[in-house]
Amino acid sequence: MLKFSLLQSASTTVIAILLFILLIAFYFFGFQIRRRIIKRNPEQTFEDLGAINGTLLGLLALLLAFTFGMSNSRFDTRRQLIIQEANAIGTAVLRTEIYPDSIRHLLKGQLKEYLEARIAFLEAGMDEKKLISTYVKANEISSTIWSTAASYARVDNITTRTSELLPALNEMIDLTTTRRAAGEATIPDSIMYFLFILCICSAFLLGYDRKKDFDWIVVTGFAIMLSATVFTIIDMDRPRSGLINMNNPNHKIIELREMFK
Repeated sequence: MLKFSLLQSASTTVIAILLFILLIAFYFFGFQIRRRIIKRNPEQTFEDLGAINGTLLGLLALLLAFTFGMSNSRFDTRRQLIIQEANAIGTAVLRTEIYPDSIRHLLKGQLKEYLEARIAFLEAGMDEKKLISTYVKANEISSTIWSTAASYARVDNITTRTSELLPALNEMIDLTTTRRAAGEATIPDSIMYFLFILCICSAFLLGYDRKKDFDWIVVTGFAIMLSATVFTIIDMDRPRSGLINMNNPNHKIIELREMFK
């Protein structure tokens, strides 16, 4: 539960820098191999790799678009679920106001504990131990809240109160599971590894097909743009860390603390 793979736990910046270095290295490696072959056998003819490189770059562009679309779609889903959870918790807190003071104070106290547990879950970042402990704690508190509301519903003569609060609590509890599933639904590592291999192979073949002198400006620009694109894809797929995060949506849940003052 809530386990990060080696690729998911690695720093996005480190991955982008390493990819940048590998792209330049393999481009230069391909260029040097062709130069050595020409020196050994100047009369050897080389097949034009334009068609192969065009196909490979087209496949690379398709995979980049595919992975970018996946990360963007899942990022939007996670953001919407956070807003939905904030609304569900806020609705549950408001609906406790229709209960008598004795049960209302008890429910609001439990909901406050639940909110703090969910905020701690948001602030746990990439720490697996904190994520698991805060997730389990929130589930335990939500079970207590449900038991309290259900027990009172059995003896309450006014069914309207029950029909208002229990659905709100049910939605609030269900959203934790939905959010967990959305958080774990990242781009598969196999696709990302294939993307890295495709980037490196493209750089190697482009370098091998280079007929003129080595151009550092072109190679550096190519490596920067490609590694920056991959960085954006990975960063967007990790809403708990990096530049593209969920700080603004998460603030909506933190703002719910005002309801208990």
